[in-house]
Amino acid sequence: MKSHVEAMLRVYDALFQDIIYAFPQSEKTLSMDLAHLRRTALARGVRTLVVDLPLIGKHLDRCLSKGSWSSCSLTLCAKWKGKELPIFMGGLFQEIFRDDGSLKEDYSVEALIFLRQVFYLCKKVPLSFSETALRASVQKMVAEDMCLPMPELFWFSDTPSTCMARVTYCGFRHSKYLNNKFSGKGLISPMSVFLRNLDLVSRRLNAALGNYSPKDWRFKHGPGAISQVAGPTNKYYWYGWSDRLESVYPVADYGFHNHSSWAGSTLAVGMHDNYVPFSRLVAVPKTFETPRLIAAEPSEHQFCQQNIWHYFRDRTANSWIGLFVRFTDQTLNQDLCLEGSKTGTLCTLDLKSASDRMSCHVVGNFFRSNLGLLDALRATRTHVMEQGLDQTLPRRLELKKFSTMGSACTFPVQSVVFLGIALAAVLTNRMLTPSLKNINALVGSVAVFGDDIIVPSDCRELVQAALELLDFKVNESKSFSEGFFRESCGVDAFRGVDVTPVYLRSLVPENPESICSVVDSANNFYSLFYLHVAAYLESILPSSLMTVHIGSGHLGLHSRTGTRFPRKRWNAQLQREEVRGLALSSTVKTVDQEDDSSLHQYFTEDPSPHEKWEAGLRKSPHLKMKMGWVDIAECI
Repeated sequence: MKSHVEAMLRVYDALFQDIIYAFPQSEKTLSMDLAHLRRTALARGVRTLVVDLPLIGKHLDRCLSKGSWSSCSLTLCAKWKGKELPIFMGGLFQEIFRDDGSLKEDYSVEALIFLRQVFYLCKKVPLSFSETALRASVQKMVAEDMCLPMPELFWFSDTPSTCMARVTYCGFRHSKYLNNKFSGKGLISPMSVFLRNLDLVSRRLNAALGNYSPKDWRFKHGPGAISQVAGPTNKYYWYGWSDRLESVYPVADYGFHNHSSWAGSTLAVGMHDNYVPFSRLVAVPKTFETPRLIAAEPSEHQFCQQNIWHYFRDRTANSWIGLFVRFTDQTLNQDLCLEGSKTGTLCTLDLKSASDRMSCHVVGNFFRSNLGLLDALRATRTHVMEQGLDQTLPRRLELKKFSTMGSACTFPVQSVVFLGIALAAVLTNRMLTPSLKNINALVGSVAVFGDDIIVPSDCRELVQAALELLDFKVNESKSFSEGFFRESCGVDAFRGVDVTPVYLRSLVPENPESICSVVDSANNFYSLFYLHVAAYLESILPSSLMTVHIGSGHLGLHSRTGTRFPRKRWNAQLQREEVRGLALSSTVKTVDQEDDSSLHQYFTEDPSPHEKWEAGLRKSPHLKMKMGWVDIAECI
């Protein structure tokens, strides 16, 4: 880790040069701060930069929302004698807060942006997590799953009838489980009114979504791994097809290109009877202390879940739901985040482990009026998960949650459910009926993207209570309703100003992927006028990289003042001017399959006749960087 510390500190050296350039009167104290940071990081290790500094940043954000700095016992936060402000970065703190900690009316936005950049620079550096952190994350996930109510028999039946769903789910208002969780059981209690409104709002949302039929939507495979095999594999070969999946998605109709192909398969002769699909838990880097846990889904579930995802994406975009939720665009939340930081009238809420706390009880009651969709969610739900990350836990786990990260249904389902909860809670708080007129009046004050929720600040208390009633947990450290600091969908805002830092995501440009990451970081720093940081990152990149215009989509270092091309030529064949430089290329090897699954692959992927397409097993893409000639129009 010592080499990592040194690499990060070299970026900090350049960052402090940019800060000194902006605040030359504080050069002496800033130089002392840098020296103190270097000593501390070399003594305590990488944790100082990737854990301790971001913790100070979180404390700063909370203090901004409250309007005053409060002293804390965090590392590097020793305070001046007789002052509330810390010694470390004290010069910049004094540009924002008074000695007693209160926020100045004429605070320096520039100082605030620099402070947050120092604290958050290395927050997302992809370092390996420890075995202890991995086990703790797995045990936390299992513990949260155990807290959820047991799924109803509907979720385990192979051939449920319409009547079964209607009997199982009678709505949130009549749920014994939910009514037993709050004391006020009268008709006028706030939670009782909320549950009644949630039933009405969910019915309107389901009406806007419309009926679901698998044949109307596209089947496809997602980019992720599957649970049955590790590494590249033929996803069009079925390792099994459960009776539960068969009840909604007949394999002969959807799993093969025609019935003749199905008749000759092992699925047709019952070789996969009693097949139980399972997901496989894997861990990928997230932060130094916490890995991200993802469950690789069975190939047949992944295939059908993408059909449901296509339904959600299309129906929300073409209905009034799209005014509150945009599955492929975060700008709605980001714009409202900036607006909320300016006026204070909107608050941002973030949930802890949202996918791990989405119960089948909530999903069943929410989609009870859309029986075709509810049946499809039941059929594609993977309730068994295999894990080998923590040997103290059973290898096979029966899940209570609706789905895990890794399922294509998780994101759209939780987005729509959270939207329904937010709308119902806001209407309840304002004593309004859930009519379409009242719902549409909330456009511009309610928005949802996954587990990022924006609601009016005066409704925060009831919205949070409603979420907690339904077994969700609000992340207090990342939710803001006081003051003028807000955070949502990657945007940090204070009083209407975007104060989002640039995150360093790679330390050494040693392969094509890391080179692209460093180029992106250098360009991001350059766009925000961190010229010394951008220059340092440029110095560790290959010299053959081109300098391209800031609006160019070609790989290269951005420039506002001009481009730099070592070599040019005129291509008489193509009648264009070309430049020579380092370019990124990707090669994917395809392996032919011995069965007829390639024909099903063709009909599923439906390639354009104008593109080069090849059937078969595609291995992981291999990125290459090599010198080549490109059209100069792409670079200027």
